[in-house]
Amino acid sequence: MFEAILMSTDPVRGRTVREALMATGQVSVNRVIDNQPTTYEIVRLLNVTQPDLFVVDLDDGEAIASTLKNVRERSRATGIIAFGSGFGGTQEAADLLGVEAVLPYPVDVPTMMAAIDRAIHDKKGEAIDNLYAFLPAKAGCGTSTLVLNTAARMAGSLGKKTLVFEADLRSGVLGIMIGADQHGGIQRVLELAGYVDTFQWENNITRAHGVEFLLTRRESGGAIPGWHNYHQVLNFARPKYQAILVDLPELVNPATVEIIRRAASTFVVCTPEIAPLTLAKLRCEEIALWGAPRTRIHILLNRAQKGEMNDEEVQKFTGFDVAASFPNDYKNLREAMNCGSVLSAKTALGRSALEFAGQLAGVEVARAQGRLKRFFS
Repeated sequence: MFEAILMSTDPVRGRTVREALMATGQVSVNRVIDNQPTTYEIVRLLNVTQPDLFVVDLDDGEAIASTLKNVRERSRATGIIAFGSGFGGTQEAADLLGVEAVLPYPVDVPTMMAAIDRAIHDKKGEAIDNLYAFLPAKAGCGTSTLVLNTAARMAGSLGKKTLVFEADLRSGVLGIMIGADQHGGIQRVLELAGYVDTFQWENNITRAHGVEFLLTRRESGGAIPGWHNYHQVLNFARPKYQAILVDLPELVNPATVEIIRRAASTFVVCTPEIAPLTLAKLRCEEIALWGAPRTRIHILLNRAQKGEMNDEEVQKFTGFDVAASFPNDYKNLREAMNCGSVLSAKTALGRSALEFAGQLAGVEVARAQGRLKRFFS
């Protein structure tokens, strides 16, 4: 959960807003300030707590402007939410005061949730430069295969510390593909979210082929994660790895949108038939509607073969860049999967995965047949 400080000199208003914050399921209120603090008290409090959110009552008087100025100067990563009608109670007032959102009082839970989203992403929603999201245009396009083999080449051939994050919570197959004796799972880490530590992380990691995996347990029931759970898990993982690859289900939802919003690149995997190509175009447009810049959305063409649409034709058809194409290598892939292994870089598909991993890692890999093109400047 996000940690918040709430400031209101009116105990009724303070209690009402605190209840709204807690009802979101996204915030824990660690401190309630019921008086006008001095500059020294604000500085000391921020140094000790470093809150994600500072929630303040605008109707507490003119001194609020000074308090907000101190918060903004002393803790630039803290999102500020104000409530009440003081200073006009408008977004124009919010802009003048350096506040991410101004809410009416009393505030309902959906409005509070929208304000939390805005405040957090204004301050901590930047793209993660080592995060890559993968999702299929339709089920069966081979997304998990590409994620697994790219990650294995990233870790094994290029020496990058790599995490694979399985976000298809109900139908993820990575654990089956690697024949893993699974430890813990991604669901547990998402439940812990803001409270996860290194010990808990290690208890839920599965290692195979030089890669660390957070795998799904494919269990029904349990708490449904929200975007805030993914936000906090990604922030924890970000400095620990040189590359984070996320295997997503085909449809983005209000929780997994956090991965899409913050990924350095999102790859929609399709095969060169008309149905998956048409769906790939739709998926890319949907991703853009969720807020991902179009320049960070790419197509991966899987099972490419002569006589089918080539990269240029696919790009023209979908309207999105084809970052890489991968050959159809069913025989070697089946043999690898039957023994829980990954493809050798000596195979056609394994070589393509290595070249693509090199693109992501910014490492020059000699190209065997020049199939892949560089999409990073």
